[in-house]
Amino acid sequence: MSGGRYRAIFFDADDTIFDYHAGEEAAFARTAEAFGLGDRTGEARARYRLHNTAVWRALEEGRITQDALKVERFRLLLADMGCDTASAADMGYHYLDRLVEQTQLLAGAEEVVARAAEKFILVLVTNGLTTVQRRRFAAAPVTRHFEDILISEELGVAKPDPAIFTPALEKHRLGGEEVLLVGDSTTSDMPAARNAGMDFCWVNPAGAEAPEGYAPRYVVAGIGELLRILDLDG
Repeated sequence: MSGGRYRAIFFDADDTIFDYHAGEEAAFARTAEAFGLGDRTGEARARYRLHNTAVWRALEEGRITQDALKVERFRLLLADMGCDTASAADMGYHYLDRLVEQTQLLAGAEEVVARAAEKFILVLVTNGLTTVQRRRFAAAPVTRHFEDILISEELGVAKPDPAIFTPALEKHRLGGEEVLLVGDSTTSDMPAARNAGMDFCWVNPAGAEAPEGYAPRYVVAGIGELLRILDLDG
């Protein structure tokens, strides 16, 4: 395998470079405690993840705004647990304040990004919330290797819409065929790559089957495998 065909590597952020699950768990535990759910943290976290997945899917499909998402996932959680939903907004913003403190990386991510930056243009592309991602990225040394950071809330467009890539493609005069997109999501990253004419490297630690109609160029169990794919392991 060879990375010689690419001029740039576009990376998704959460669950590709950043260990979002570890950060989410820590932030959620502190939020649950602050809002009187400390003794039901495990139950609340499980229900939150279901509702959070649903509202992010709605965002990808254009059925909800990012401002509404911040509150709606907690309103659904509180209603599901039989709690007063009046505190949903406060709970949502408290959670975001705790989440920005989390900068945990997945194993191997720091080395991969640092070495890739020596050979390729690196761009970070996330559907995350601006208030969270900008503060997290500012606190994470790994982001110094990226020439651009594209955040959906700032651009008004989210993956899988390929328009999210436009600022970086135009700035660096790149064609989609010159970019490898690396990500974990089958609903945002994978279709975004196809929509933009980019090759896709699927970070797939669970060993899941690709959705029907999709054939990622590369499938890796962990981000560290990119060193071999990009000829950076020598």
